[in-house]
Amino acid sequence: MTMMGTQAWFKSGVALAALIVVVPEAQAQVENGVQLVADDASAGGDSEISGDILVTARRRDERLQDVPAAISAVSGDTLQTQHLDRIADFAAKLPNFSAVQQNTRVSGLYVRGLGGNANNDGAEAGVGLIVDNVFLTHVGFSWLDFVDLDHIELVRGPQGTLLGKNTTIGALIVTTKRPSFTPEFNLEAGYANFGRYQIRANATGPVIGDTLAYRLTFYQDKSNGWARNRVDGQKYLDVNRWAVRGQLLFDSGPVTSRLIAEHYETSEYNNYYPNYADATNFVNGTPRTGSWDTKMRTIFGYTPNYEVGKNADLNTQDRIDSRVNGISNELNIKLGSHTLTAVTAWRQLRFRPRNDSDQSPFSILRAGFDVDVDQYSQEVRLASPTGGAVDYQVGGYFLREDLVSNNRSIFQSDSTKWFLTGSLPPAFLLPAILNGVEYDQYGKLKVTSGAAFGQATWHITDRAALTGGVRFTRETKRASNTGSVFGGAPLPALLEPARTGIIAAFGGIFSVADSRTTDSWSWLINPSYKISDDVLLYASVSYGEKSGAANLSATKNKPVIIDPEKSTDYEIGVKATLAGGRATLSTNFYWTDIRDYQAVQIDPAKVGLGNFLGNAAAVRLRGVEVEGEAKLGAGFSASFSGSYNDATYRSYRNAPVPIEFAYPNGPANLDLSGKRVIGSAKWSGQASIAYDAPISDRIGLNGYINQTYRSATNLLNPYSAYGNQAGYGLTNAGIGLHSSDDRYSLLFWGRNLFDKRYAVGLGAAGAVNPFIKVLGDPRTFGATLKGRF
Repeated sequence: MTMMGTQAWFKSGVALAALIVVVPEAQAQVENGVQLVADDASAGGDSEISGDILVTARRRDERLQDVPAAISAVSGDTLQTQHLDRIADFAAKLPNFSAVQQNTRVSGLYVRGLGGNANNDGAEAGVGLIVDNVFLTHVGFSWLDFVDLDHIELVRGPQGTLLGKNTTIGALIVTTKRPSFTPEFNLEAGYANFGRYQIRANATGPVIGDTLAYRLTFYQDKSNGWARNRVDGQKYLDVNRWAVRGQLLFDSGPVTSRLIAEHYETSEYNNYYPNYADATNFVNGTPRTGSWDTKMRTIFGYTPNYEVGKNADLNTQDRIDSRVNGISNELNIKLGSHTLTAVTAWRQLRFRPRNDSDQSPFSILRAGFDVDVDQYSQEVRLASPTGGAVDYQVGGYFLREDLVSNNRSIFQSDSTKWFLTGSLPPAFLLPAILNGVEYDQYGKLKVTSGAAFGQATWHITDRAALTGGVRFTRETKRASNTGSVFGGAPLPALLEPARTGIIAAFGGIFSVADSRTTDSWSWLINPSYKISDDVLLYASVSYGEKSGAANLSATKNKPVIIDPEKSTDYEIGVKATLAGGRATLSTNFYWTDIRDYQAVQIDPAKVGLGNFLGNAAAVRLRGVEVEGEAKLGAGFSASFSGSYNDATYRSYRNAPVPIEFAYPNGPANLDLSGKRVIGSAKWSGQASIAYDAPISDRIGLNGYINQTYRSATNLLNPYSAYGNQAGYGLTNAGIGLHSSDDRYSLLFWGRNLFDKRYAVGLGAAGAVNPFIKVLGDPRTFGATLKGRF
């Protein structure tokens, strides 16, 4: 992209922004967004709009519409009322955001079509997750159901000058409710189809006068699942999780301290990924004799079923277990007019999959990654007072992460038939050749990261301001991967080579290791100008880096640690408060150039190495995001958001070939330059209408309807014609009654009301499996009763 091209694009953006914004010079000024909501609510007015939420993305409490950045926010009450329980559900309210929660290890957050972790435990996410001021490193932490929420924020673009660790695409900020010195007990119970029930309870109040308060939260969610397995009748895609959080808030004079301890646990059959197709022929027309479909028919006489959602036929599937523990403390000390903040945290993740990896009722292979993560972080910030010509924050950040990713392949009684039929005479196809053998690739990573950062805002005039920020990071990574084999019965010398050959095909016996220390800078330049009291115009140019990935699946001669991913981002936007504070409208234009994008690639000079993680591509993101909401009167409120996202590989010449191109003497790699980024939707959006008004002096009626849309995408990596997901929309709605003081409520709700069947992720066909889908939730409906005591 040339400088002239960038300037022309932003000039056109400014012109379009000016056309769609109304400058309400004669309208009443919003004096205090939070108080306005409270006044309206007490008068029986409409529900709150997110423009009134106090957000903390710049580490200060600021009204959303006053932040000169591409940021969206949703209150916890809205999320709870509309049963948007999981991070993936937040896409119903946040523009240009999506999440895949296939299972704990391969969950991922996506902004503007990018994010995730390249399906490698040593690669960090492009979208950060920050919970109660703690940056969570591994994507598995996003698997949690965050309960007792105050609000969520999505900030788009590179982050790093303030928000924890560096990210290249954005960050999701989750803020839970703090302990209160006013005693309160809340209980929520719900029941839904598929035998699902949910219980949420929290209690808060003083422990010692007005000095020490507590908050205790409990959550449980269980269902029977909806996809029945033919082998044993077990229902898959169930829900079975619970969590408990305890908090203590100390508040005495200039010192406050918030201590949080928490435990999350899940044990679910969420590893059912139904078969939907297989490539039995290559694109040149020749048969693919090694396809899953072909071998199932010829070796076992088994006819595959591709009826998605009704074809579970697995004999060694078991529940996936995951556990997260955490302790954090946020200490704030007033030092005169300044505030010193120290956030100390520890998080632990344990993940154990038990997959039936052959997608069949035969005992061939169980494979999956056992993952253990421990992270320790310390952040210290000093914030100046606001209201002067200059306000600033400076600080330091330290992170230590220890991670183990053990890729276990456990061969079973039918493994010999599957892998060696055609290679050995039938008389030699003994189950003992592979049965009971386990091949592991044991990857280890240690990360030590330290950073110094600062950000300041110069209030040039009452209307003009300039924010600048910088961050220096030094990070050391030490990574290794070791291939080993054990188990199985002793074999005669004649058969030992057969076992050795299969182990070699899986990676063989090896040990690789590397370490690297990198220095990186992140920076931000962010001018803003208030055209009027109600209209804010802003622009920003920022640069960020995502740490170099550690390839914990590296084998001999493949890179163990790769270079950082670099992002330069240009944004220009306008935020307007309309109708005397009863409506907001925000528009943001963006252009992001990403270099050294971390993705799977093939080296044409070393085709024998196969696929490996590298700095494979250059990516360009450009588009526009619009969102708004309004209190319409008579109890009605409305919101909408939409985005156009042009996410393109500017250069990706060495992409791996999909399985249908892997015929003898076929292409060694694909050139995806100029194609859309895998998984990115060109168009997405949502519209909601809510109602809340009294029907008597004691009872109120409330309801909502929410419609989302996401345009067609290709979800398959490697890029393949089998990967197309058509555009789809989802409809959620609810209606209920509540007491006039909001102490009691009953809500009847439904999600995906028209039972749209769709995929949120796809898996490529391989040597032991066909193409598979990660399914979105089917239609769910139920009732929820709440009480506040």
